[in-house]
Amino acid sequence: MRSRLSLPQKIFQQKGPLNLRDQNWRASRLLIVCVLSLLLVIVATSVFLAYVFPSSKATTDQSGETFTMAPKPTQPTPTPTPAFDPNLNAILPTHRIVAFYAIPGAAATGPAYQLSADMLAHLKAQGAEYERLDPSHPVQLGIDLVVSIPDGFPGPDNTYSHHLDSDTIQQYIDFCKTNNLLLFLDLNFGWSPVMPEVNYFLPYLEKYSFVHMAVDPEWMFPRHDGIPGTNLSNVRASDLNPIIEAVAAIPMKYHVPRKILVIHQYRPSGDGTATPNDAGKAEIADKRDIIIDPRVDTVIHVDSVGGYPGDHGDKMRQYHEWVHDDLQAYHNFDYGGFKLFYNIESKTSVMTPAEVLSMQPAPLVVTYGN
Repeated sequence: MRSRLSLPQKIFQQKGPLNLRDQNWRASRLLIVCVLSLLLVIVATSVFLAYVFPSSKATTDQSGETFTMAPKPTQPTPTPTPAFDPNLNAILPTHRIVAFYAIPGAAATGPAYQLSADMLAHLKAQGAEYERLDPSHPVQLGIDLVVSIPDGFPGPDNTYSHHLDSDTIQQYIDFCKTNNLLLFLDLNFGWSPVMPEVNYFLPYLEKYSFVHMAVDPEWMFPRHDGIPGTNLSNVRASDLNPIIEAVAAIPMKYHVPRKILVIHQYRPSGDGTATPNDAGKAEIADKRDIIIDPRVDTVIHVDSVGGYPGDHGDKMRQYHEWVHDDLQAYHNFDYGGFKLFYNIESKTSVMTPAEVLSMQPAPLVVTYGN
């Protein structure tokens, strides 16, 4: 007698073995899909990394194929810029400067009052005498041009001074450039505020390597305590030091050779006196407090006027005191300068170049007025 099976038992008996095989097949397919998916992720990741982080190195993908990634762009190696040296082509101390002084149109002031071939020939001849006596210092010729001109009347700006017009300044610049001359812009100030006056002319020094500056305390009245040409002046180191610093800053900023600043001295300084601020006794109240800055060549330029018996001795003595002695005592300027006057001093004879060079230290800036 056959046993009777319930419907669930029949289904289990017939489908049980097939269901187990089906489960194994499905597991195998799932494993294959997982492996293929993993390979796809690896390849995609490799491609992505090659795109984002390119390299010139060869790389092998999961399939065993070798490919080369694009090289990574590199920044060019910067070429170091040579440091600018303001000492290159600086005039002092390798040369001696021989210059003619002038206010344009005023013949009494100096030989360069008018630009001409005759004036240039005279300047060259004068410079040649110094170079013949001291060939170790080749002569560099120049013009000392008064551009801030003192007046005996206040004028529209109440400054007791006026500017030389820009067209005339440019004529002198062009003449000096053509003939390889230095040009000193000479500031006499009057009542003009010191630094605004200096700043007005600094662009010429910034633009032209052969343009330098001179200042004349004899015509400076920063405290409005006198009138140019009528009263004696008295200035202080605090009036001059900002000028030194302004000129000193130019070479590195504008890549021009080291500048020269000439400070004229016509009368004694007040150092060591009981009344250093007395204009009747001292021109520079505290010369010892003038600052020294290696970025500028500061010249103390003796401007005393002869034309009387014994004037050579007086001028040489003043140079010894105001340049030799003060240089030894203060160490706050670099070189000595000296001025002579063709017409005024012809009454007793103008000092010869040999006499000028006999002084110690021998002047490296020599100017001639009339």
